Amino acid sequence: MALMLAGRVVEVRGNKAIVDVEGQLKEAKLDFISDVKPGDYVTIYYGIVLEKVSEEEARETLEHCSYHKGAKVEMKFSLVENLRF
Repeated sequence: MALMLAGRVVEVRGNKAIVDVEGQLKEAKLDFISDVKPGDYVTIYYGIVLEKVSEEEARETLEHCSYHKGAKVEMKFSLVENLRF
C-alpha cells in the first residue's frame, strides 16, 4: 500500500529533497518539480515530490492519507470452506 505523504522541505540536495514528515526525515526525488526550496511544503508519492502545497494542505493530506502514531488497525478474516475449482 502506498501512502500520500506531505511535509516541510528541510534541505535540497541536487535532484532530491529531504522532507520532514511528522518528525521523520524522508528523501524524495524532484523529477516533476524543480522550484522547491527549504521551508516549502510538498506532497510525496512513492518517493517523488508531486507538488508544492500550503501548510494547511500538507496537514490535511496527512490526516487523510497516512497512518498516525498510535492508530489501531483491526483486520478480520473469515474461513472459507468447501471451495471447489
